[in-house]
Amino acid sequence: MSKASADLTNEVINYIYVAGGFAWRASSVGVFDTKRMHFRAAAKKGVSDILSIYKGRLIAVEIKIGTDSLSDEQKGFMNNIDHYGGYSIVAINLEQFKKEWNDIVALIS
Repeated sequence: MSKASADLTNEVINYIYVAGGFAWRASSVGVFDTKRMHFRAAAKKGVSDILSIYKGRLIAVEIKIGTDSLSDEQKGFMNNIDHYGGYSIVAINLEQFKKEWNDIVALIS
């Protein structure tokens, strides 16, 4: 994760807390197995960078900086969240995220 991506991730999580939500960084990176000397895949590919709850609703946030784009797995994860009653946001900067978050909050409230 680049510094810009890490900074935006932290800013988004902080904003969600200030807005009255609960959020955490969802790590979907594989883990190095020292016994077998290789990486074990994450349990689920495509999980969004940030998972949050606001008034009982799941809101998934994927951080994308610069030319970074959604993988097929990420698109599928976000489509599933939306399909089952949650919301998803692709955040490219803090101002754009805040607008989309506030639009969702208005729908939920």
